[in-house]
Amino acid sequence: MREERFFGRRVTVTCREDTAGFLLPAEFVLGEDVVRIAEVLRQWHDSGFAGTSRRRTWLERRHRTHYRVRGEDGRIYDLYVDRTGARREWYLLRRAPRPQQPSGPPGGERTGT
Repeated sequence: MREERFFGRRVTVTCREDTAGFLLPAEFVLGEDVVRIAEVLRQWHDSGFAGTSRRRTWLERRHRTHYRVRGEDGRIYDLYVDRTGARREWYLLRRAPRPQQPSGPPGGERTGT
């Protein structure tokens, strides 16, 4: 079984509009592959502070929206969009291993005689 993989790098993301008019990731480019997103499993916002500076101001606050998605390849991916200032940069954080496929008929039953 392949381990999960951490990336922490920028990716190019194409978005789509959901029924409420919000933008959601639809696909992203990973190397030479295009990963199409089958489902957004979870979405959350992060507006915490970066680093460990003692004096914190609103200018140091992060503005990120995280997405846990399932690709059409069956893998789970964690992406986020950094909305700090005027930029809109997407990052791929991690990719979970492919789900294991059953090796034989369910319940270990034999087919035939």
